[in-house]
Amino acid sequence: MSIESYILIRSKEHFEELMPKEEPLMLYFSSKNCSVCQVVFPKMMDLVKGHSIKVAEINIDEHVEIVGQLLIFTVPTILIIQESREILRESRFIDFQKVERILSLLEDSLLE
Repeated sequence: MSIESYILIRSKEHFEELMPKEEPLMLYFSSKNCSVCQVVFPKMMDLVKGHSIKVAEINIDEHVEIVGQLLIFTVPTILIIQESREILRESRFIDFQKVERILSLLEDSLLE
């Protein structure tokens, strides 16, 4: 995992401060007791290598207000945010090919 691309959300204020600054941003919602989350996270971090996107991890048990605000109902959930808009939402059974396509499209649009 690349330290430069990973952010652990520590508070609602930290989340609100981060949102307008990081473009694009991937939000990864997980829970400490979720075994699927523990398997998906390393795969997702491998996928973002080579892409200019930050990954912010949000623990649903600690940040209930953020979870409610973004309507997260299950974990793991991945949201990709670009220009303050949600452009991808994947939950539970994450389609990594779809995530890769979106990341590639984002890279192409950022280079233009």
